[in-house]
Amino acid sequence: MDATLELVSSVGLLKTTISKISQQAECSPGIVYHHFQSKDEIVNLLFETIFEEMMDYVVDPSDDAPSSLERFKRFWIRTYDYHLTNPMNTVFLEQFKNSSYYTEEMEAVTAKHMQVFMEMGKADMEAGNMAMLPFEVIQAMTWDVAKSLAKVHAKAGFRLDDETLNMVAERSCSSVMN
Repeated sequence: MDATLELVSSVGLLKTTISKISQQAECSPGIVYHHFQSKDEIVNLLFETIFEEMMDYVVDPSDDAPSSLERFKRFWIRTYDYHLTNPMNTVFLEQFKNSSYYTEEMEAVTAKHMQVFMEMGKADMEAGNMAMLPFEVIQAMTWDVAKSLAKVHAKAGFRLDDETLNMVAERSCSSVMN
């Protein structure tokens, strides 16, 4: 699967073929087909693996932050860190989610891995700590900002010192909190 991830990062999801995967992995296409039925199976499994890894990194259900805002800010910073340190995964996740591979079945996989986070958000809304906004709006105003900044940081050498990063995280997260 590493070969697939490397290829998607360099040539894109649509141009990644079993033939190219086998060349990148330095094996025959037959070996790839022995383990996987198709490219679809490979990319779906890779998506689930990467998404689960990301959510495990970002969401810590045992986080003992003193407030919802502080916990949310910690999620934001871990999101930033994850995307900064895993640029190939970020490219893959974006391409996958914007392709025909991202089906209702894969959306259900995403929801399964986000369940703990969604439950925390729902509890924060019910307690009046978070604005009653659709999840997509909350995501766009917070984690998408963290991901975008991490991508700029990774590509352009753009640097945020810890103080500025914390300020941006707080402002972004405060935008969805009551």
